[in-house]
Amino acid sequence: MSAARPAAIWTPLVAFGATAAGVLVLFIANRLVTPLLFGGPGSSCAAPDCALGLGVWMIVGAFAALCLAFVAGIVVAAVRGSRPGVVRRGLIVAACCALGYLVESAVLWVIF
Repeated sequence: MSAARPAAIWTPLVAFGATAAGVLVLFIANRLVTPLLFGGPGSSCAAPDCALGLGVWMIVGAFAALCLAFVAGIVVAAVRGSRPGVVRRGLIVAACCALGYLVESAVLWVIF
């Protein structure tokens, strides 16, 4: 095994960390929007998990996005190895997973 091979571990770690940050930002944004969409500012439902079903699916989607980001990061690292750009590839994986979570939350808002 070459000495440069351990550098490939950064791809899944960056993908996981950046996806976690993106999912957290999107979850907080959804939490801020919930009172406006469910009964106005004085509503007793102030969080996405308060809305029937919506919060559960958003939490499941966040967990799935994190798992997918880590697994996809491992696959990308295995395929690409430790060539230059391991952090960039991790960020690309994270952007795709966060975009998937954004699409899921938009679909959930339309359904619920």
